[in-house]
Amino acid sequence: MSSRNTNMSNYELGRVFNSAKKVFFVGIGGISMSSLAQYCIYHGKEVFGYDGVRGEECKRLEKHAHIRYCSTTDSVIGMDLVVFSNAISEDSFELHTARAKGIPTVSRANFLAYIMSNYRVRIGVSGTHGKSTLTAMLAHIFRHAGYDPTVICGAKMKEFDAPYRFGRREYFIFEACEYMDSFLSFIPSDAVVTNIDFDHPDYFEDLGHIQRSFRKYILPAQRVFINADDAPSAVLSHPFKITYALNQCADYTAKIDTESASERFSVLYRGKELAKIMPCVRGRHNIYNALCAFAVSHTHGIPAHTIASALSSFEGIARRQELIKHILSPTGADVSIFLDYAHHPTEIRASLEGFRSMGFKHILCIFQAHTYSRTRALYAELLSSFSGADEVIIAPTYSAREARDESVSEERLALELGALYLDELPKIAEKVRQSEADCVIIMGAGDIDKLKNYI
Repeated sequence: MSSRNTNMSNYELGRVFNSAKKVFFVGIGGISMSSLAQYCIYHGKEVFGYDGVRGEECKRLEKHAHIRYCSTTDSVIGMDLVVFSNAISEDSFELHTARAKGIPTVSRANFLAYIMSNYRVRIGVSGTHGKSTLTAMLAHIFRHAGYDPTVICGAKMKEFDAPYRFGRREYFIFEACEYMDSFLSFIPSDAVVTNIDFDHPDYFEDLGHIQRSFRKYILPAQRVFINADDAPSAVLSHPFKITYALNQCADYTAKIDTESASERFSVLYRGKELAKIMPCVRGRHNIYNALCAFAVSHTHGIPAHTIASALSSFEGIARRQELIKHILSPTGADVSIFLDYAHHPTEIRASLEGFRSMGFKHILCIFQAHTYSRTRALYAELLSSFSGADEVIIAPTYSAREARDESVSEERLALELGALYLDELPKIAEKVRQSEADCVIIMGAGDIDKLKNYI
């Protein structure tokens, strides 16, 4: 069972944190957890932690933190504070021991809420899709404009070679994850809602349940930015609601240049053109991200020409249409290999559309489903998500926090998709080398990125 979020007050947590010398992170290798661990190191704390996998973020932390890869009962002894991820079970050795010994324990979201409480402007980027890219876009724009923001992102930002950035205590730009209602711990001054879609079926019952959570999330904000083209988001109400859209009437709109082979577009504010944007990242979903980033930045007084310049140089984030290498096909032609994080049907469709717009002729998509519960709940949608690919290979599911579910069959999914199921990375790599594709996409939010080491 996943761990529930705590609700320690900022005053109480501040008292504990300020006096703490040793902080322990349970699940330290998670992208957000590792950033919070780096924050503690930055503020002079001695950091310890546990994770079941020695991933990239753990390797980065090992230079400054003490990390164990085996869960034990004694690892938290002597700690002053224990921070845990929702992915950690309530009966984990570390949590059980900390609570038995009276060591303060706090959830990731609760700890992040305390950190951001020290900042005047707190820009929280929420939504089912696009959070990480938009967070990184905003960080890039604010830095380009001469600001010095602190940023906590859900993916490695290429500009900073990390998923975090520590700046002055004025602007805090952060990704607000909805899973297990984590974002209800936060009090953003500016709340962004990119879109609302049914996801995380292991926690949310239906779309209405998710909408109710987003409605609660935006309540304390001073300003709210809403995608007016997204029907489940558009119905959210707030006294200071700023809208953006491509197809609906909104405060900020985009006019796409249909004469251009690129995805150049103009930004209009209440009908008046402010700037022309030539984004580096492709796909209509990234036009929405750029338009929202423009709206937020412009509302904070950054000049339109500065925003446009920044968006034209934004190169994206890790595992989002990330070109990682080139190989030769059996005929000697160049093949581009990409990593992509899409794991929800809506994201898969949008991402493949973006790749198709790059002009590739034959796209091979290697897909790893993320959690059995998501595959089971969104199975019908998955079957209609891969039309943008010419070939599809299904890899074994990444179970994450879940036990194996025999009712979810990768073989059946592949059969109904007209795809191929391969159960080992070397087998998939061999099939890639034999393919005539000019674009290969390694797609999923789990450990499928390890395939790059075999190709």
